[in-house]
Amino acid sequence: MGWQVKWLIDCCKGMLPFQSELRRLKRRIVPYQAQFSRGAAAIDEGLIQIQWLTEAAGTLEGKTVLEIGSGWEPLIPMLFSLCGAGHVYLTDSTRLLDLDTLRGSVESFRSNERRIVETLKLAPGDFSKAFQSEPSSVGEFLDRHRFTYLAPCDCRHLALADSSLDIVTSRSVFEHIPPPVIGEIMTEAYRLLRPGGLMCHFIDNSDHWEHGDKGISRVNFLRFGDRAFRWTYLNPLNYTNRLRHAEYVEMFQNRGFEMVRKERTIDAPSVKALETLPLAPQFRRFSAEELATVDSFLLARKPLAGS
Repeated sequence: MGWQVKWLIDCCKGMLPFQSELRRLKRRIVPYQAQFSRGAAAIDEGLIQIQWLTEAAGTLEGKTVLEIGSGWEPLIPMLFSLCGAGHVYLTDSTRLLDLDTLRGSVESFRSNERRIVETLKLAPGDFSKAFQSEPSSVGEFLDRHRFTYLAPCDCRHLALADSSLDIVTSRSVFEHIPPPVIGEIMTEAYRLLRPGGLMCHFIDNSDHWEHGDKGISRVNFLRFGDRAFRWTYLNPLNYTNRLRHAEYVEMFQNRGFEMVRKERTIDAPSVKALETLPLAPQFRRFSAEELATVDSFLLARKPLAGS
Protein backbone atom coordinates (compact mmCIF):
# COMPACT_ATOMS: atom_id res chain seq x y z
CA MET A 1 0.00 0.00 0.00
CA GLY A 2 1.40 3.41 -0.96
CA TRP A 3 1.90 5.77 1.95
CA GLN A 4 -0.55 8.30 0.50
CA VAL A 5 -3.36 5.71 0.62
CA LYS A 6 -2.48 4.81 4.22
CA TRP A 7 -2.39 8.53 5.04
CA LEU A 8 -5.91 9.03 3.63
CA ILE A 9 -7.27 6.06 5.58
CA ASP A 10 -5.63 7.29 8.78
CA CYS A 11 -7.01 10.81 8.24
CA CYS A 12 -10.52 9.37 8.01
CA LYS A 13 -9.93 7.37 11.20
CA GLY A 14 -8.63 10.45 12.97
CA MET A 15 -11.82 12.40 12.20
CA LEU A 16 -14.06 9.80 13.85
CA PRO A 17 -15.39 10.88 17.25
CA PHE A 18 -15.16 8.84 20.44
CA GLN A 19 -11.80 7.21 19.60
CA SER A 20 -11.45 5.42 22.95
CA GLU A 21 -14.92 3.93 22.71
CA LEU A 22 -14.32 2.80 19.14
CA ARG A 23 -11.04 1.18 20.18
CA ARG A 24 -12.81 -0.77 22.92
CA LEU A 25 -15.56 -1.84 20.49
CA LYS A 26 -12.98 -3.04 17.98
CA ARG A 27 -11.24 -5.05 20.69
CA ARG A 28 -14.52 -6.78 21.56
CA ILE A 29 -15.03 -7.77 17.92
CA VAL A 30 -11.38 -8.55 17.08
CA PRO A 31 -9.40 -9.81 20.12
CA TYR A 32 -5.87 -8.47 20.61
CA GLN A 33 -3.16 -10.48 18.85
CA ALA A 34 0.51 -10.12 19.74
CA GLN A 35 2.76 -9.38 16.74
CA PHE A 36 5.73 -11.63 17.35
CA SER A 37 8.02 -9.94 14.82
CA ARG A 38 7.43 -6.54 16.41
CA GLY A 39 7.86 -8.08 19.84
CA ALA A 40 11.16 -9.67 18.85
CA ALA A 41 12.48 -6.31 17.63
CA ALA A 42 11.49 -4.64 20.91
CA ILE A 43 13.15 -7.41 22.92
CA ASP A 44 16.35 -7.19 20.85
CA GLU A 45 16.68 -3.46 21.49
CA GLY A 46 15.61 -3.90 25.10
CA LEU A 47 18.43 -6.38 25.63
CA ILE A 48 20.90 -3.84 24.25
CA GLN A 49 19.53 -1.24 26.66
CA ILE A 50 19.90 -3.71 29.54
CA GLN A 51 23.51 -4.37 28.50
CA TRP A 52 24.38 -0.67 28.31
CA LEU A 53 22.74 0.15 31.62
CA THR A 54 24.34 -2.80 33.38
CA GLU A 55 27.77 -1.79 32.12
CA ALA A 56 27.23 1.79 33.30
CA ALA A 57 25.52 1.01 36.63
CA GLY A 58 27.26 -2.23 37.56
CA THR A 59 23.97 -4.01 38.28
CA LEU A 60 20.23 -3.52 37.83
CA GLU A 61 19.46 -5.43 41.02
CA GLY A 62 17.14 -3.35 43.20
CA LYS A 63 17.09 -0.38 40.82
CA THR A 64 14.02 1.83 40.40
CA VAL A 65 13.19 2.29 36.73
CA LEU A 66 10.71 4.43 34.80
CA GLU A 67 9.81 3.67 31.19
CA ILE A 68 8.36 6.48 29.09
CA GLY A 69 5.66 5.17 26.75
CA SER A 70 5.24 1.50 27.64
CA GLY A 71 2.56 0.91 25.00
CA TRP A 72 0.46 -2.20 24.54
CA GLU A 73 3.10 -4.74 25.56
CA PRO A 74 5.49 -4.11 28.49
CA LEU A 75 8.28 -6.26 27.05
CA ILE A 76 11.20 -4.09 28.12
CA PRO A 77 9.90 -3.69 31.70
CA MET A 78 9.66 -7.50 31.77
CA LEU A 79 13.38 -7.66 30.97
CA PHE A 80 14.10 -5.30 33.87
CA SER A 81 12.02 -7.53 36.13
CA LEU A 82 14.09 -10.57 35.13
CA CYS A 83 17.25 -8.58 35.94
CA GLY A 84 16.04 -7.98 39.49
CA ALA A 85 14.92 -4.34 39.24
CA GLY A 86 13.35 -3.33 42.52
CA HIS A 87 10.48 -1.43 40.94
CA VAL A 88 9.48 -0.38 37.41
CA TYR A 89 7.06 2.44 36.60
CA LEU A 90 5.23 2.00 33.30
CA THR A 91 3.83 5.20 31.80
CA ASP A 92 1.54 6.18 28.94
CA SER A 93 -0.51 9.21 27.99
CA THR A 94 -3.38 6.81 27.21
CA ARG A 95 -4.24 3.64 29.08
CA LEU A 96 -3.40 0.75 26.74
CA LEU A 97 -2.57 -2.25 28.94
CA ASP A 98 -5.29 -4.76 29.72
CA LEU A 99 -5.44 -8.48 30.40
CA ASP A 100 -5.43 -9.41 26.69
CA THR A 101 -2.36 -7.29 25.89
CA LEU A 102 -0.53 -8.68 28.94
CA ARG A 103 -1.26 -12.24 27.89
CA GLY A 104 -0.05 -11.40 24.39
CA SER A 105 3.10 -9.91 25.93
CA VAL A 106 3.83 -13.08 27.88
CA GLU A 107 3.26 -15.19 24.76
CA SER A 108 5.63 -13.01 22.74
CA PHE A 109 8.17 -13.00 25.59
CA ARG A 110 8.12 -16.80 25.85
CA SER A 111 8.73 -17.14 22.10
CA ASN A 112 12.07 -15.36 22.68
CA GLU A 113 13.01 -17.27 25.84
CA ARG A 114 16.23 -18.81 24.57
CA ARG A 115 17.71 -15.51 23.38
CA ILE A 116 16.67 -13.73 26.57
CA VAL A 117 18.10 -16.41 28.86
CA GLU A 118 21.39 -16.58 26.95
CA THR A 119 21.85 -12.82 26.71
CA LEU A 120 20.98 -12.10 30.34
CA LYS A 121 22.91 -15.19 31.52
CA LEU A 122 20.01 -16.29 33.68
CA ALA A 123 20.22 -19.27 36.00
CA PRO A 124 18.31 -22.36 34.84
CA GLY A 125 14.64 -22.03 35.67
CA ASP A 126 14.66 -18.28 36.36
CA PHE A 127 12.73 -17.47 33.20
CA SER A 128 10.14 -20.22 33.50
CA LYS A 129 9.62 -19.44 37.19
CA ALA A 130 8.85 -15.81 36.37
CA PHE A 131 6.62 -16.50 33.37
CA GLN A 132 5.28 -20.01 33.86
CA SER A 133 1.72 -18.87 34.61
CA GLU A 134 -0.68 -16.77 32.58
CA PRO A 135 -1.63 -13.38 34.04
CA SER A 136 -4.88 -13.86 35.95
CA SER A 137 -5.52 -10.12 36.18
CA VAL A 138 -3.76 -6.87 35.39
CA GLY A 139 -3.23 -6.15 39.08
CA GLU A 140 -1.80 -9.60 39.79
CA PHE A 141 0.66 -9.30 36.89
CA LEU A 142 1.81 -5.83 37.91
CA ASP A 143 2.30 -6.86 41.54
CA ARG A 144 4.17 -10.04 40.65
CA HIS A 145 6.72 -8.17 38.54
CA ARG A 146 7.02 -5.12 40.84
CA PHE A 147 5.36 -2.80 38.31
CA THR A 148 3.30 0.33 38.81
CA TYR A 149 1.22 1.42 35.81
CA LEU A 150 0.79 5.20 35.51
CA ALA A 151 -1.75 5.85 32.76
CA PRO A 152 -3.02 8.19 31.68
CA CYS A 153 -0.19 10.42 32.85
CA ASP A 154 1.96 13.31 31.70
CA CYS A 155 5.69 12.53 31.96
CA ARG A 156 6.41 16.25 32.30
CA HIS A 157 4.71 16.25 35.69
CA LEU A 158 4.88 13.01 37.67
CA ALA A 159 3.80 12.61 41.27
CA LEU A 160 7.10 11.04 42.27
CA ALA A 161 9.67 12.34 44.74
CA ASP A 162 12.88 14.12 43.78
CA SER A 163 15.84 11.75 43.27
CA SER A 164 13.61 8.68 43.51
CA LEU A 165 14.69 6.94 40.28
CA ASP A 166 17.86 5.19 39.16
CA ILE A 167 16.96 4.79 35.47
CA VAL A 168 14.69 6.46 32.91
CA THR A 169 14.28 4.70 29.59
CA SER A 170 12.28 4.68 26.35
CA ARG A 171 12.24 2.95 23.00
CA SER A 172 10.79 4.43 19.78
CA VAL A 173 8.86 7.07 21.70
CA PHE A 174 10.72 10.39 21.57
CA GLU A 175 10.31 10.77 17.80
CA HIS A 176 6.55 11.04 18.37
CA ILE A 177 6.83 13.91 20.87
CA PRO A 178 7.13 17.62 19.98
CA PRO A 179 10.59 19.03 20.82
CA PRO A 180 9.40 21.48 23.52
CA VAL A 181 7.62 18.63 25.31
CA ILE A 182 10.75 16.45 25.12
CA GLY A 183 12.64 19.29 26.79
CA GLU A 184 10.12 19.37 29.63
CA ILE A 185 10.30 15.58 30.00
CA MET A 186 14.08 15.84 30.25
CA THR A 187 13.78 18.50 32.95
CA GLU A 188 11.41 16.23 34.90
CA ALA A 189 13.72 13.25 34.42
CA TYR A 190 16.61 15.29 35.82
CA ARG A 191 14.51 16.07 38.90
CA LEU A 192 13.50 12.45 39.41
CA LEU A 193 16.89 10.80 38.89
CA ARG A 194 19.33 10.35 41.73
CA PRO A 195 22.80 11.85 41.20
CA GLY A 196 24.58 9.38 38.93
CA GLY A 197 21.23 8.10 37.61
CA LEU A 198 21.00 7.03 33.97
CA MET A 199 18.80 7.68 30.95
CA CYS A 200 18.74 5.31 27.97
CA HIS A 201 16.68 6.23 24.93
CA PHE A 202 16.50 4.49 21.55
CA ILE A 203 14.96 6.73 18.89
CA ASP A 204 13.75 5.93 15.36
CA ASN A 205 14.69 8.95 13.23
CA SER A 206 13.36 7.51 9.96
CA ASP A 207 10.30 8.39 7.92
CA HIS A 208 7.65 6.17 9.51
CA TRP A 209 5.58 6.10 6.32
CA GLU A 210 8.42 4.07 4.79
CA HIS A 211 7.67 1.27 7.27
CA GLY A 212 4.64 0.35 5.16
CA ASP A 213 5.74 1.69 1.79
CA LYS A 214 9.15 0.46 0.66
CA GLY A 215 8.82 2.52 -2.51
CA ILE A 216 10.09 5.59 -0.65
CA SER A 217 13.37 6.14 1.18
CA ARG A 218 13.76 6.29 4.95
CA VAL A 219 14.48 10.03 4.64
CA ASN A 220 11.66 10.91 2.24
CA PHE A 221 9.95 13.16 4.81
CA LEU A 222 12.90 15.56 4.78
CA ARG A 223 11.68 16.95 1.46
CA PHE A 224 8.72 18.67 3.13
CA GLY A 225 8.72 22.04 4.84
CA ASP A 226 6.91 22.26 8.15
CA ARG A 227 3.71 23.65 6.65
CA ALA A 228 3.39 20.86 4.07
CA PHE A 229 4.53 18.20 6.56
CA ARG A 230 1.65 19.03 8.92
CA TRP A 231 -0.72 17.45 6.42
CA THR A 232 0.96 14.07 6.97
CA TYR A 233 -0.19 13.95 10.59
CA LEU A 234 -3.74 15.23 10.41
CA ASN A 235 -4.27 12.10 12.45
CA PRO A 236 -2.11 12.99 15.51
CA LEU A 237 -1.08 9.35 15.90
CA ASN A 238 1.13 9.82 12.82
CA TYR A 239 3.13 12.74 14.24
CA THR A 240 6.93 12.58 14.10
CA ASN A 241 9.17 15.51 15.01
CA ARG A 242 11.98 14.90 12.44
CA LEU A 243 14.69 15.87 14.94
CA ARG A 244 18.12 14.65 13.89
CA HIS A 245 20.64 12.78 16.03
CA ALA A 246 22.79 15.79 16.96
CA GLU A 247 19.71 17.75 18.05
CA TYR A 248 18.78 15.08 20.59
CA VAL A 249 22.32 15.02 21.96
CA GLU A 250 22.31 18.82 22.29
CA MET A 251 18.92 18.73 24.01
CA PHE A 252 20.11 16.22 26.62
CA GLN A 253 23.27 18.19 27.31
CA ASN A 254 21.34 21.46 27.61
CA ARG A 255 19.27 19.84 30.38
CA GLY A 256 22.43 19.07 32.36
CA PHE A 257 23.02 15.43 31.38
CA GLU A 258 26.43 13.99 30.58
CA MET A 259 26.50 11.79 27.47
CA VAL A 260 27.90 8.32 28.20
CA ARG A 261 27.20 6.80 24.78
CA LYS A 262 25.78 8.33 21.60
CA GLU A 263 25.71 5.71 18.87
CA ARG A 264 23.74 5.76 15.65
CA THR A 265 22.83 3.88 12.51
CA ILE A 266 23.63 5.61 9.22
CA ASP A 267 21.51 4.09 6.45
CA ALA A 268 23.56 3.73 3.25
CA PRO A 269 20.55 3.72 0.88
CA SER A 270 19.38 6.94 2.52
CA VAL A 271 22.78 8.56 1.90
CA LYS A 272 22.37 7.60 -1.75
CA ALA A 273 18.77 8.89 -1.87
CA LEU A 274 19.91 12.24 -0.48
CA GLU A 275 21.99 12.83 -3.60
CA THR A 276 18.79 13.64 -5.51
CA LEU A 277 16.27 14.35 -2.74
CA PRO A 278 15.16 18.02 -2.74
CA LEU A 279 15.61 18.96 0.93
CA ALA A 280 13.38 21.37 2.82
CA PRO A 281 15.41 24.47 3.84
CA GLN A 282 15.65 23.59 7.56
CA PHE A 283 17.55 20.38 6.78
CA ARG A 284 20.15 21.78 4.40
CA ARG A 285 22.55 22.65 7.23
CA PHE A 286 23.04 18.96 8.13
CA SER A 287 25.55 16.57 6.58
CA ALA A 288 24.27 13.62 4.56
CA GLU A 289 25.41 11.26 7.34
CA GLU A 290 23.44 13.25 9.94
CA LEU A 291 20.32 13.27 7.78
CA ALA A 292 20.68 9.55 7.03
CA THR A 293 20.98 8.64 10.71
CA VAL A 294 17.85 6.53 11.04
CA ASP A 295 18.42 5.32 14.63
CA SER A 296 19.86 7.07 17.68
CA PHE A 297 21.04 5.06 20.70
CA LEU A 298 21.68 7.42 23.60
CA LEU A 299 22.87 6.82 27.15
CA ALA A 300 23.20 9.81 29.48
CA ARG A 301 23.94 10.34 33.17
CA LYS A 302 22.85 12.90 35.72
CA PRO A 303 26.12 14.21 37.22
CA LEU A 304 27.06 13.25 40.72
CA ALA A 305 26.54 15.91 43.35
CA GLY A 306 29.42 18.40 43.30
CA SER A 307 30.80 17.27 39.95
